[in-house]
Amino acid sequence: MENQDNIQENIFKIVQNFLKNPPLIIWGSGATISFGLPSMWSLNEELKEKIEDFDTTNDNLEIELGKEKYQAQMPEIKKVIWEKVNDADISVLERIITDETDNFNGIKSMIDKFIEAHPKVVNIVTTNYDRVLEHIMSYHNLPYTDGFNGKVLSIFDETNFKDKEIVNLIKVHGSLNWFDVDAEIRFLSTISNEEVPKIIAPGKNKYKEAYNSPYRELIQKADDLIKKASSFLVVGFGFNDEHLTPKIKAKVKKGTPIVLITKKVSESSYEELKNAEKYILFEESETGKTKVTYKENNTTDKTEIELEGDFWQLDKFMKIL
Repeated sequence: MENQDNIQENIFKIVQNFLKNPPLIIWGSGATISFGLPSMWSLNEELKEKIEDFDTTNDNLEIELGKEKYQAQMPEIKKVIWEKVNDADISVLERIITDETDNFNGIKSMIDKFIEAHPKVVNIVTTNYDRVLEHIMSYHNLPYTDGFNGKVLSIFDETNFKDKEIVNLIKVHGSLNWFDVDAEIRFLSTISNEEVPKIIAPGKNKYKEAYNSPYRELIQKADDLIKKASSFLVVGFGFNDEHLTPKIKAKVKKGTPIVLITKKVSESSYEELKNAEKYILFEESETGKTKVTYKENNTTDKTEIELEGDFWQLDKFMKIL
């Protein structure tokens, strides 16, 4: 038992050392699946059911939506994706309103912890459309911005992002609240049939869309934050996004520490992080414990161990810090 305690203590020290300065948080779809938000797999299943002539044998939504044959249906595809994510997002909001907030304690702990240090800023880059982070921050009265001021019909203004006393939420693929109103992206709290949701759907065409405002500014902002990051805390992000992955990969190869927590580390994550100098990955083990894979520095070997407990879950992980 002594040995297990020593191993756990050593793992905790590595995490504390890697994240001793507030990290850049990379927040992926895996971070919200446990709250009932859809995975890429369930979005794919929804499109197979709702979109005419959608290839029901495909098993990779990113590749499938990159095909030319879907481009004419893209507004309809986006609406299906938006509705699926929005339904789940509303049910999260309903749980918060009825004071069922314990499940979201990990988010609050994460922001509280990293906003402690001067200049009291937390930067989160996310590929998610959902508003789970916004709902929790609003509920706990934590100041944040996604580049809009939160008022109905407000427009994007990158000067809303500040370098102190705020959480900057960089939503590189758009948000459920963003709509095309008279050819301009506006913040709306509800949808009517006329407005088009301004989310970037998976698929290779997202690069073309990303040249438009506000995505262009958001990706630039994400790039700047990645460049300046002293460490990364990655929550449920699978390294499949070609905007973010190459920049993060280049940075960790040069020695910036990275901590990843997720239910299951994807093959792409292992592939992209194999040349990182300092990393520690937490995932659920087959025995229901936590599998930890880590490399402390460029002179140590990769090590795999198991810990008692669910440290791959955000609320449990935050107790390490």
